[in-house]
Amino acid sequence: MRSSHDTRTSPQHLGVAILGSFVLVAAIVVTSIQDGSAFGTPGYWAWILTGFQVVALRAAATGRSSGWLLGASVQLPWIAYALVTSQFGFIPGCLISAVVQANGYLRRSPTSHLKKPTYA
Repeated sequence: MRSSHDTRTSPQHLGVAILGSFVLVAAIVVTSIQDGSAFGTPGYWAWILTGFQVVALRAAATGRSSGWLLGASVQLPWIAYALVTSQFGFIPGCLISAVVQANGYLRRSPTSHLKKPTYA
């Protein structure tokens, strides 16, 4: 049974999540090109991406499938961050996290094809 707080997700939410992910990647890359620091990108990106991850975890923990979707979609920006900062150790964890969270989204989504069928 779903929580009364569950926000039903739709294919439109998936499209917004994917678009948002690509917008964040582009923003990270553009600000990295303009950034002259030794780190390779402005320091605020780690805080922004961590903020998205915390919001996603909180939403998923309260039964909202949108939390799983946000958590999965923020992994691509984390990978972009890892690449521009040469912190390649982030990448395996991001890939694993993306798979786990995408699976959580697909299993919680009301339109999921992974649910077991109910027979009358």
